[in-house]
Amino acid sequence: MFNLKNTRRAVVTGALAAAALLPMGFAAQAKEAPKPAPKMWVIKDADSTIYLFGTFHLLKADTQWKHAGIDKAFNSADTLYLEVADLDDQAAAQGLVMKYGIDPTKSLLTPYTPEELEVIRGVYKKYGLDVDQLTMLKPWLASLMLMMKQMEVLGFDPNAGVDKTLLAQARAKNLPVKGLETMDEQMKILATSLVDEQAKSLLDAAKEDTKTRALFDDMLKAWSTGDQKALEKLLVDEMKTKTPKMYEAVLVNRNRNWIAPIKQILAGSGTQFIAVGAGHLAGPDSVQNMLKKEGVTVEAYDYQSAQ
Repeated sequence: MFNLKNTRRAVVTGALAAAALLPMGFAAQAKEAPKPAPKMWVIKDADSTIYLFGTFHLLKADTQWKHAGIDKAFNSADTLYLEVADLDDQAAAQGLVMKYGIDPTKSLLTPYTPEELEVIRGVYKKYGLDVDQLTMLKPWLASLMLMMKQMEVLGFDPNAGVDKTLLAQARAKNLPVKGLETMDEQMKILATSLVDEQAKSLLDAAKEDTKTRALFDDMLKAWSTGDQKALEKLLVDEMKTKTPKMYEAVLVNRNRNWIAPIKQILAGSGTQFIAVGAGHLAGPDSVQNMLKKEGVTVEAYDYQSAQ
């Protein structure tokens, strides 16, 4: 549901390959360049196939990410697995936000100097938010509110995100949907993972507001073109360096928690489609790397042969 990189980089995303300049005489011999697509992996044994797909939780409505290869894999699946199966259950989400996102005993603004508060207030005001009315919120929730406003201004829409799109498609074809974790488990991790680092992330988000457009555009470009090196830099490296304990709690531990369920799915039979935030599939602590360490063979999905 939420995939954090210093909280605002939570939406779990590059450069387009330059077209080869060939002499006209070679044009007929050259194969058509494959269409760029988000990265996907395949796990197989004798009677099971698992597609492991990295998603972008919020997208611009005109983002072109669908690919015949993705459709082919998805349409072959017996079950769709998401981070959270009921991610569109607003009533449940609101209840958990009240449970894990509010702390009336502490003030959100306590950790900051007057100068830092001026920066924070200015950025929140820019997006129509009064941070002084949010003082009972925990830093992760206040940061998430800011991030959502930033992305909304830039044209991103949670209803256009990959996870919700796949969920709608699954329901339309009566495809079973399951989660690798519950909404409660996910929000509990956000609420209990290192308030001091969350407070730092909130301040960093405010200070770097002017870079937001370029950051999200770079994330989207990297994700949509399957540029794993860029994704690792954008979604993993800075979080790992600036807030290492949050990185461990929000990415590494959750990835580790998903390994046993994925191995159990592989032990069954049939074809399954697993879609999680792209940040979970980037870097040395990615889900696919953890699976490889457990002896599971994970290969990059060949889009060209799937067409």
